[in-house]
Amino acid sequence: MAGLRITFLFTLTSFGFLTSASAQDPIHGAGGYPLCKTTGPLGMITGEIQDWQITASSAYPYEWDPNCREKYARVYLKNKYGWCAKYKSSSEWLQVDLGVASRVTSVMTQGRADGNEWVTSFMVSHSMNAYNWFYVQDQYGNQKVFEGNTDSYTVKHSYLDQPIVARFIRFHVVNWNRHPSMRVEVIGCQLCKEPLGLPPYAKLTASTHKKSAQSCQPEDGTILSHKGWCAKKSKEAQWLQIDIGPPALISAIKTKGRGDSNKEHFVKRFMVSYSNDSVVWHKYKDAHHLDPKIFGGNSDKDTERTHYLNSPFVARYVRIFPVEWNKKIAMRAGLLGCPHTGECPSGFMRVNEESPCVENLAFKKRALISTSSRHNKRHISQPHVTQDRAEQAVDGRLEQRLGFCTILDNLYGDVFTIDMGRKQKVSGVLIYTWQGEGQEGASAYRDYMNNLDKLLVYVDDSGGKDQPTDPNSTSQLCAYTSRMNDALFRPVLHFQCMRPLVGRKVLIEAWNVENSFNRIFSAVLCEVQVYE
Repeated sequence: MAGLRITFLFTLTSFGFLTSASAQDPIHGAGGYPLCKTTGPLGMITGEIQDWQITASSAYPYEWDPNCREKYARVYLKNKYGWCAKYKSSSEWLQVDLGVASRVTSVMTQGRADGNEWVTSFMVSHSMNAYNWFYVQDQYGNQKVFEGNTDSYTVKHSYLDQPIVARFIRFHVVNWNRHPSMRVEVIGCQLCKEPLGLPPYAKLTASTHKKSAQSCQPEDGTILSHKGWCAKKSKEAQWLQIDIGPPALISAIKTKGRGDSNKEHFVKRFMVSYSNDSVVWHKYKDAHHLDPKIFGGNSDKDTERTHYLNSPFVARYVRIFPVEWNKKIAMRAGLLGCPHTGECPSGFMRVNEESPCVENLAFKKRALISTSSRHNKRHISQPHVTQDRAEQAVDGRLEQRLGFCTILDNLYGDVFTIDMGRKQKVSGVLIYTWQGEGQEGASAYRDYMNNLDKLLVYVDDSGGKDQPTDPNSTSQLCAYTSRMNDALFRPVLHFQCMRPLVGRKVLIEAWNVENSFNRIFSAVLCEVQVYE
């Protein structure tokens, strides 16, 4: 168990989910902060733990008593329900699959009331893989025997001396009253069971899709949709891809069929691949297996199925490949795991301080400064002066100091152009501006911003890098900010497009104050970020 736990925690630590202090202490993070925000019931009571996740060494035959099944081993169910072992033996056990590695701090137990049956003492074992098992120990290093219930109604809460990290929990019967019967709950918190890749932040793409504006698009393939992704042709090598943003630890995959058709369209079996760069792909395999795993899919179009991974992996992109399907390839999919926390990794950005990290489409892309037609020149770039200076504004550094910024003016150029390399959907732009730091403060800042009236953002749908279009075309205007109420002089300017625009280039143009006696104007752009 120790090796498995260390491997799991090392994976979390390696990708920034835990600090090094957390890896040494799996219960608390750096500075004593817990790994999980809340501790409570892990799903037996609420039903989040599904029936198939509850198993046992044996159960009373259905013909003898239909209320004695494993699925009824849930605290607070009606009194006549519960798990009843088939035999009156101390070798009987009840197992709960928590789905993902969890921090377990205590357990709850209850008897089966109508039969006056309860467990008076029990032991607890735990595992990460349902193969290697370890008993909870007492302070002397022996297998701990917990005091159980004293009647069939009362719920008993029993703490572990030390919390454990495990996926599977077993309750081992030691002694009982009349018959070994019980209901249980596990208390703790889940380390990696949060939804990932949900709209509006995830990007869903597919190998092919049916050309329908109302349904079947890749974005209709999210698990939250009432529609579904539909492949153009039902043949092998089709895939649905989820781009979750910053790489995260994936612990489970959820699937459903297409929801907006009267026909039963769903995927019966599928394989999974994952990648961090969309170039090098890895086929998912369980630990110690050589062949890619084929997951069992759905048996109807409406029931959601969850597959908890025996070998969680870290990835940005996840592809689902249908292997067998009912009538047509159509599905919805979702992911569970550990979301990225902390600062955004290289190439990602936050639109505001509370939003998750999204891809920065401008990061380290080709950038140029040129002069607009407003000043009697038509995008004449001056690479010997502007190339290096322009690319300072897309290098990913948010330092708002003049030496790290790009300057637009009416001498060298008033248009800043970012070539994203291919056409992409643009929803908005953030510009970090200089605030006078490093140049004697406000006086230098006022000099640079003197006579600046507007900054305008355009999206250019031209294909070639040397074919800029006229930025004055309002058909591709994203948004603008003016000097009204000093809005133009804020540290961070947010340009949210009136509607998403598709193009290869993003252009930022500086306008001067009209009818000004002094026609010299400048704008200082320290970092430009573009998001979908």
